[in-house]
Amino acid sequence: MKKIIALATVSLIAAPAAFAEAHMDESMTMMTQRLQNALADCNVEVTEEEMMNLSIADVSGIIIATNSDSQTDKCTTIEGFLQED
Repeated sequence: MKKIIALATVSLIAAPAAFAEAHMDESMTMMTQRLQNALADCNVEVTEEEMMNLSIADVSGIIIATNSDSQTDKCTTIEGFLQED
């Protein structure tokens, strides 16, 4: 019985993520990659839950901040967007 419950729980968690990934269009894939690159450039670690809680405005702001000439300003801005929530 415990195995069935554990399997059902894993399925409920994994299925939506797999569905979303399979149906993500090219522009969303590009935005996701740019977001991940921006976070990696500033050595910022974000959990999957924190990532899901980002608004479109947060993601847009982070991506726009990547165009900053100053690495320090860019990373400070990115960290600011992540701390707002």
